[in-house]
Amino acid sequence: MIDEDTIAAIATPLSPSGVGVIRISGAKAPHILFALFKRSHDTHNWQSHRLYFGSVIEPVSGALLDKALAVWMRAPHSYTQEQVVEFHCHGGPVVLAQVLQACLNRGARLAKPGEFTLRAFLNGALSLDEAEAVADLISAKTSTAAQLALNQLTGTLSNRLKPLEKELLALLAQIAVGVDFPEDADAPTAQYLLSRLQALRQTINEVLAGAMEGRLYREGLAVVLSGAGNVGKSSLFNCLLNSHRAIVDGEAGTTRDIIEETINVGGLPLILSDTAGFREQSGLSQVESQGIERSRAALAKAGLVLIVTDGILGLDNTAKALLQEISPKKRLLVLNKIDILNETELQKRLAEYAKCCPPQDVLAVSAKNGAGVSQLLAKIGEKALSGVNKTAGSPWLTNIRHQEALQKADSALAEAEAALTSGFTPDVAAIDLENAYIAIGEISGHTVGEEVLNNIFANFCLGK
Repeated sequence: MIDEDTIAAIATPLSPSGVGVIRISGAKAPHILFALFKRSHDTHNWQSHRLYFGSVIEPVSGALLDKALAVWMRAPHSYTQEQVVEFHCHGGPVVLAQVLQACLNRGARLAKPGEFTLRAFLNGALSLDEAEAVADLISAKTSTAAQLALNQLTGTLSNRLKPLEKELLALLAQIAVGVDFPEDADAPTAQYLLSRLQALRQTINEVLAGAMEGRLYREGLAVVLSGAGNVGKSSLFNCLLNSHRAIVDGEAGTTRDIIEETINVGGLPLILSDTAGFREQSGLSQVESQGIERSRAALAKAGLVLIVTDGILGLDNTAKALLQEISPKKRLLVLNKIDILNETELQKRLAEYAKCCPPQDVLAVSAKNGAGVSQLLAKIGEKALSGVNKTAGSPWLTNIRHQEALQKADSALAEAEAALTSGFTPDVAAIDLENAYIAIGEISGHTVGEEVLNNIFANFCLGK
C-alpha cells in the first residue's frame, strides 16, 4: 500500500511569517535538494540532520527564489523513515508557493492531507493511535488536551494495549493446538480461558473508564446559555469570556443567531453558545423566529445548559419549561442580576429556586460586576466531570474510534465467556477471541482497513 512517489507540501500555515517550511519525502528528495539548493560554501559533504545556509534556485531559469536553510534527513532516521528534505524559507506565501512549485517541477507530487504521517505509520515509525495523536496535538484547545495528545503520541495507550493483542494471539494459538492435538498438555481448558478472559476484560474496562473525561478534554464541553429574552444571557456570556463579544441591549430579541466562543477552565475547553431568548413566536419577525429555532437545536446538542433567569423577576415560564425538559445531569439554574438584590431578596429567591432544582445546582451571579462567576465556572467543571471513575495509572481515552473499538472487543470477550460458561468447547469461543483481537488491532492499526485509514488521514492538515 506504500506509495513510491516522492511527495512535497508546505508544512507551515499559509500566512506571512518569519519562517515557512517546505517538506519533501521519498526517494527523489535528495535529487530535488541538489537541483534546487546551492550552499554558500560549495561542498558535497552533506551531513544528515544538519541545517545548511544557501540559495534556493529555480533550476531551469536560474532565478533566485529565496535565501534559506536546508536539511536532509537520511532514511530511515526521519519522520517518515524515508529520505526527507526540508527547505526553511522566509514565510511569505508567494515565496513558499514558488519553492514548492520548483519541487513539483523536479519530480515530486503534491502531498495529500496527512500523507507524511500516513507514511510514518505504514513504514512502522508510529502505531495508528500514535499517528492520530499528531493531529490531536496540533488541534489541542488547552494545555491539558495537548498533554493528553503527547502522552498518546509517546505510546501511553499503545503500550497498554500491546499485551492484550499479544495474549489474544497466544490464546488463539493454544486453542488451535487443542483442536489439532486434544491430548497435548498445552491445550487450554475452559476454566483457564475464563480466567484469562476476565483479566483481559478488566484491563479493557479500566481503559474505557477514562473515555468520557478524556474526550471532554480533547473535544470540549458544549455549554449553552438559554432562557427567556432579556434575562442577561449575552451579558453573562461576555462576562464568562471577559470580552464584549455579544451585543447587549435592554430591548428583547437583540440576539438573533448563536454566538460561539471557547474558553479554558482548568484545562477543560468550554464551548460557550449564547442563544436567542425564548418568546411567544406570534408577531415575531422571521429572523427572530429562526433565531429561536436555532436555540432549540443548540439545546438538543448541549452537554450542559445554563438556564439563566432575572433575579428580580424570579422563575419565569421559560425557565420552568426548561427545567422540565432538560435532565438534571445536564443543567444548572443561574440567578442573574444579584447586584441589584439585597441579602433578604437574594435568600428569598434562592429558597424559591430550591423548590424546583437541587440547591447545589443553583448559582447566583452578577453579569454586571462578575460576582459569583468564578463559582459558576467551577460548578460547570464539576458538573462536566461528575460520574467519572477513571482507574489510577490507566491511559486517558480521548478518541471515540478507540472507545468504540474497545467496546467491541469487550463485547466479543463477553460472548466468549458466555460460550465457555454454557459448555461450548474452546474452538467455539475462538471466533469471539478473534473478533476481539481484530477490534483492538483497529486501534494500533494492525487490522485496520484502507478505507478507515483514508478517513482518518483525510482530516489531517496538509504538510503533516
